[in-house]
Amino acid sequence: MVVAVAVFTGVDNMLEQRLEDRARGRVLGELSTVRARLEGELNATIHLTMVMATYAGIHPDMGESEFRRVARELYRQRGDMIYNITLAPDNVIRFIYPIRGNQAVLGLNLETHPEQGESVYRMMQAADTVLAGPWKLVQGGEGLIIRTPVYLNSDRGRYDPEAYWGLTSIPIDMEAIYQITGLLDLEERLDIAIRGRDGRGPAGAVFFGDPELFTEDSLRQEVIIKGGRWELAARPKGGWAVVTTRPLAWHLTGIALVLTAGALAWRMAQQSERVRVSQASHQSLSERLRATIAAMPDICFILDAEGRYLEVFGGHDPDAYHTSHQALVGRTLHEVMPRDKADLFLARIHETLRTGKLQSIEYALSVEEVDGVEPESGPAGTQWFEGRLTPLGKHVMGRPAVIWLSVNITQRKKAQDNMRYMALHDALTGLANRTLLRDRMVHAIAQARREQSRIAVMYIDLDNFKPINDALGHDAGDTVLCEVAQRLNESVRDSDTVARVGGDEFVILLENLPEPELARGIGEKILEVLARPIQAKGRACTVTTSIGISVYPDHGETYESLLGAADQALYEAKSLGKNRYWQADASPIGISS
Repeated sequence: MVVAVAVFTGVDNMLEQRLEDRARGRVLGELSTVRARLEGELNATIHLTMVMATYAGIHPDMGESEFRRVARELYRQRGDMIYNITLAPDNVIRFIYPIRGNQAVLGLNLETHPEQGESVYRMMQAADTVLAGPWKLVQGGEGLIIRTPVYLNSDRGRYDPEAYWGLTSIPIDMEAIYQITGLLDLEERLDIAIRGRDGRGPAGAVFFGDPELFTEDSLRQEVIIKGGRWELAARPKGGWAVVTTRPLAWHLTGIALVLTAGALAWRMAQQSERVRVSQASHQSLSERLRATIAAMPDICFILDAEGRYLEVFGGHDPDAYHTSHQALVGRTLHEVMPRDKADLFLARIHETLRTGKLQSIEYALSVEEVDGVEPESGPAGTQWFEGRLTPLGKHVMGRPAVIWLSVNITQRKKAQDNMRYMALHDALTGLANRTLLRDRMVHAIAQARREQSRIAVMYIDLDNFKPINDALGHDAGDTVLCEVAQRLNESVRDSDTVARVGGDEFVILLENLPEPELARGIGEKILEVLARPIQAKGRACTVTTSIGISVYPDHGETYESLLGAADQALYEAKSLGKNRYWQADASPIGISS
């Protein structure tokens, strides 16, 4: 009898532990999914402030219309979860989009504001993005404010008052974040809390759920986002005791077992049956968990320390992932992709296992680089991904391993490239703008100084463009400007730069010039090609041009001096009758108008 009681008690304890282990695995899986979604949604939104900060740093003198154009494009990407986008030169809000309903904050000094000033100070000291809140909003709900500093150069290492221009902010609607990431749905099944107000991680205050969860037995996950960290805590509704409760039938069975136990064979048979049922139940749970993970839109890989693919889950978005990744299971990174990529990925796996902490990596990969994945089963061309590696204990896969969540960020990359192109090129002609011209001239001057070579600058102005604009309209004028831009591009080498710096003004940078006379030859060529008629609105339009030329180092050794010398030479060419070129400190040459 004593033996039977001991056996039943031991089995009961084992069942209780097994039920709790299953519940912990289920809660951890759900919590990890929400954590990954929070990181993805918040980092994608935080990225908007970084794009705006970069654009403002390049265009510190932008006006209201230019800000509205850029902000509208950014707001369109995340309008379902952000309230507005602000830009604050010298920490005073001068621009906001959308303006409707937000006029009251224009002119607000964030640095001296009693509630906002602390986060502005932290941002300036860190010289990087910071989080403020979440806090209850006057209009209702909760808002998390993202602040990113704007610098006129690329130095982010420290606060530099000479380079600091101001800041950009985006308040995020936390209710929308909770809804989109599934946190509110998860709250129906779990007690869940979040702490880390102002991005302070475990040291920050609790802003969602019951603070007691952080002092009791709960599972934790760290949310790592640009500018700070949060910590999630969760457990089943009512605590772990609820999920480990055995039915009355179980206890009655135990009593019957104790009272009727006698034969060892019978006990062994019963024990064998219980093990079989437990294994079947465990298998069913495993299959349900696998089905849940497989339904994830992003793709997950489980890889061991040798870089061998053990499992592949998810990836059910055909626009972002290929559906034939199962062919990778059982193979190593070095067996399926180029050595340099395999070495890079394996090193990141080892770093994750060594530190036991989440690691991130951003990389480009095309389907042609991965052996065994069918090209027609997903997107074509090179795709950009953000990988997040989380270590798994030995008990999960029976060996050290990581789970690699791969998120396709190709569209985000394309948006960045498009914004960068817009910031450095003329919208009408596609030529370099004044910002890009300055950068290339400074670089060319430095190279010419090192190599003791020459460069030339040609300042070009169309002589009779305004009459065309007035007579035929701006559409015809735009057609003429685009044709002029194309002819100028065709008149120089691929290594030279053609820029539009004004309405009908252009600048050409000629690098690695063997002899100054070559600039005159190009000037004669430009006079000739621009004199040919241009078709616009069914009419043949004729424009001529005046050109001023300066040469490094003869007429200047800086961007300002070379451009100024070329501008002065252009003035001389126009004053002598136009339709000609004039080199600084030389005589005008050209065709009489």
